[in-house]
This record gives sequence, structure tokens and C-alpha cells, in this order.
Amino acid sequence: MPIPNCKLPDPAVLYKELTHDGIAIYIREACDYLTSGDAKSCINHLNRASAKDVVSPWGWIVAATAHCQLGNYKMAIEVSNKGLRYVGDNSHLFDCLGVAHAGLGDLATAQHHFHKAIHSNPHNGNSLVNLTNIHLVQQAIDAAFAVTERGLQKNPDHAEIRHLYIQLHPVWTSSLENERVRIRPRTAQDDPFIMTCYANQHFMNNYNRYLADTFRQSKSSTNPDLKSRLNVYKNKCVQWVIEKVNHTAPSTCKTTPIGLASLAAIEISHRRAEILLGFPDTQFNGSGIPLTAMLMIMDFAFNTIGFNKLTSIVYATNKRAQKSTLALGFKQEGFFKKHLFDHKLNIWLDTYQNGILAEEFRSNIQLIKLSTRLMKNHLSLERSSSLFSKLDSIKHPTN
Repeated sequence: MPIPNCKLPDPAVLYKELTHDGIAIYIREACDYLTSGDAKSCINHLNRASAKDVVSPWGWIVAATAHCQLGNYKMAIEVSNKGLRYVGDNSHLFDCLGVAHAGLGDLATAQHHFHKAIHSNPHNGNSLVNLTNIHLVQQAIDAAFAVTERGLQKNPDHAEIRHLYIQLHPVWTSSLENERVRIRPRTAQDDPFIMTCYANQHFMNNYNRYLADTFRQSKSSTNPDLKSRLNVYKNKCVQWVIEKVNHTAPSTCKTTPIGLASLAAIEISHRRAEILLGFPDTQFNGSGIPLTAMLMIMDFAFNTIGFNKLTSIVYATNKRAQKSTLALGFKQEGFFKKHLFDHKLNIWLDTYQNGILAEEFRSNIQLIKLSTRLMKNHLSLERSSSLFSKLDSIKHPTN
């Protein structure tokens, strides 16, 4: 089992807390070394002190943090436990114990100490992130998400908790549906259809020339993240299969896979993603299905997730796609000459970069008419229930 990405108490934060009167000078000097990244000198300075202040928690915290940085996990455990006996429950020391036990591979004990750190101080965002990462290593995604959801109540401004809450939210695994189209997350059962799509060179030259190699590499390395709920967290993307709904077909064959879609290059901090959509069979051009699917994904991105911007990268050779993208309200923001290199064809590729903002999407009269006709949905109404709106309401609650 891999070691989780556990965070130690931030030396810079500790340093700020050590500036008030009453903290022994040798402890503050040791923290100076720790803040500068010299954990070894920090330990040496603490050991050379002629008189030790064992009543203050800060000497123990600085020492335990330094030992963890050096990988001296057993010594960090010993120092932390001694400190707890002198000063009582302390969130930072429980954090150090959790990191040390995680470093030794004892995740159950690490998890126990992170729980105690949170109980001791619910405002310790570090402990919440550490507990979330322990659950993620254990593939307990629901438990990880629950930690972030609870943690936001006491830490609404903590950027990493906010990002984890968005990335791990179960909404990413929901399907988007209407009478004609269903868009659902990819699964392992879609591999035959995916390989058929990737074998269609004409389709891939317009959709994404580099995905096929990535897909083959992920299969050869048996990477489970590609098709899991961790896709947004691990790969900054969500990948869908587009299906046509067949109302006259038997109940077991109500849908047929016809295309691929994705939100890629997801940037949670900037509330931005790149949208991709394609259909290997050209019979669907002009059918209204590609337009419906695009509107459904844009609606999901802007109104369910709450992104501020979507971008679309179009190969310059695909004039039809560029025209359709601009017709959907995107604006051309750039034209990049020889921006990508196709190693198979040994040629440079020009690309268009297009973008659309949330307010542009909602105020576009043409899109509102199309959505009313194709999706029976009015896009101009902003949904206050989007994930980012919920985060903002926690951060700035109304009176």
C-alpha cells in the first residue's frame, strides 16, 4: 500500500505562533532553522540548550516536526509521546504522530492520531487534509469526502480542503440525461468502444491525437485511476461516453454508445476546464445530437459544478469544429502556429483556442432558445446550488 501524502505542521505557521512573549529563545531559534529548511540544525540547536522548557508544547512540536522531516519517524513518535505526557492533548503533536506512523506504514494508527488531532482542534486544517489522504490511499472515497464536507464547517477558507471537497464530490459520477442523449462516466466495460474510437484515425485527428497512446499506457500499467471516481482528483479530468437513447429498443438495449466527451485540464483554483466532444460516425452531424450533448455538458460545467470558464482547443484543420464552436458562443482567444507536433505524421499543428465565460453562456439568447427546444431547460437562470456556490455560501454565510 502506498504511503499517503501527509502534511507536517507548517514551520512558517509555527513561527508566527512562536513570536509572542513567553516562548524560550532557544525554541524560537530552533524554529528559525526549521523554517529555513534545515531540520538537522534545528534538532542540534534544541539538544544543545542548557535548560529545557518541557512545559511549553512548542519545543516538542518543533522537535517532532524536524524529526519527521528527516525521516526519523521512530524518534518523532518518541518525542511526540513525551510532549503529550508533559503538555496534554495537542493537535500539532497528534499530527506529528500521524505523519510518523504513516511514514512507517502503520496507516490505522496514523488515522487514529489524525482523528485525535481534529478532536483536539477542529480548526486544524492540516489534520483534516491528512485524514482525507489516509482514506484516499485506502480507497475509502466516501469517507474521504465526508471528512472534507465536515471540515469545511470549521475551515471554510482552507484552500486545500475546498479543492478536495470539489474533486471528491460524487456529482462527478452522475449521468447527464434527456430524452435523446445520455452522457455517463466511462467504465471498464466501455473499453471495446473506446478502442474502436481510437482506431479511427480520422476521428482522432479531429478529437485528440494524443489520447490513444495515453489509453494504451494506462491499460498496460493497470492504472485504476483512469476510470475511477478519483479521476478529477488524480488526473484533472472527467471522461464520458455519449449514448443515443433508443425508445423503441428492448429494455436491455435502451442506449447505444456513439461518442466521447471530456472535461480536461480541470483547474479547481481557477474554476476552469477544457471541453472535448466528438462522434466517430459522421451520420450524427446535423442531427442535433452533438449540439444537445454539448449544451448538456456546458450546463453541467457552469450550473452544476460552477466553473467560471470553459475553453475549447480546436485543430486548425478542423474548420467545421471551429465554426460550430463559435456558433455555441465561444470566442476565439488565440491562434497558435505550430503549437503541437504530430510524431506519427511528422508535422506541426496549428490550433485555435476558444473560451466562454459563465455569464456569457447564461445570457446568450441563441443558446437559451436552443436549450429550450433541445433540452427543455432554461440556461439563463444561475443555479445557486452549484458546488462552488455552496462553497461560497459556507465561506460567506448570509445573515
